[in-house]
Amino acid sequence: MFPDLRADKAMEAGVRQYEIPVRQIKLSLGQRCLLFIALVVILFGLRWFLEAAFHWEHRSLIVELIDPLVLSAAIAFGTFLKKVQPQTTTLILGEDFLETRRKQGWLTSTRRIRREKIRSVSENTWGLTVMDRGQFAARMLFGFVFVPASLPEYQQIKGIVMQWAGQKAPSSGICRN
Repeated sequence: MFPDLRADKAMEAGVRQYEIPVRQIKLSLGQRCLLFIALVVILFGLRWFLEAAFHWEHRSLIVELIDPLVLSAAIAFGTFLKKVQPQTTTLILGEDFLETRRKQGWLTSTRRIRREKIRSVSENTWGLTVMDRGQFAARMLFGFVFVPASLPEYQQIKGIVMQWAGQKAPSSGICRN
């Protein structure tokens, strides 16, 4: 009637979990000022374009600038940039899958690629990208799992994934299955 919990524990024995350190975005005051100016211009231009496209009434220039200025200041000088970064990222290597979990506040996103679904693997100086669809679709739809080269166990993980994909370990570039 109840599932045997020991079977679940035995299955989890082959699962390895790695914590990926999160890189923090740190902008100097000058970079924040440039971001602020760019955002004001983009938001003001977008608002102006939408009003012209939908024939909305144009308000005075001062009133039109208030919203872009406030929003840009909140993004560039507030804590918004810290809140959009993932708080924790975990890489999980199972017996027949590779998975990443990103926790950001109350939201957790998970991407799992099963061993038989690996379509291509590419490596660059930052790490290994394992994809289960074509390169364009994988990048646009987050159909990939990234293994950073900064992990101490990177070479071991890379060897396992390359074995799954049936490929020799690439030095760089794209390898297709």
